[in-house]
Amino acid sequence: MARIKYFNGENELQNVREISGKLFGYVSADDLYFVAGEGWKGFTAVERKVEFKSNPSRHECDSRCMNATGRIMKCECACGGKNHGRGASIVCEVAA
Repeated sequence: MARIKYFNGENELQNVREISGKLFGYVSADDLYFVAGEGWKGFTAVERKVEFKSNPSRHECDSRCMNATGRIMKCECACGGKNHGRGASIVCEVAA
């Protein structure tokens, strides 16, 4: 079964939730902090959603990955969705 990954720039977001009709998540729990009267801070807006296949081929990223468009992009390459839709000017960074 595929899973949806959420990104802001090259950062994969965790614990994504809808707030006022928009999706937000955080890069790491260390980024979260509480401000009295204002609530939790450190959440970042979701820029891209990528459907990552459950049994990916992990092939090298190419222009189909980098120039992908759509509401939910599909991925099975080595970047794990990190580069999908980021444009041809960015060099593929293989996820460790």
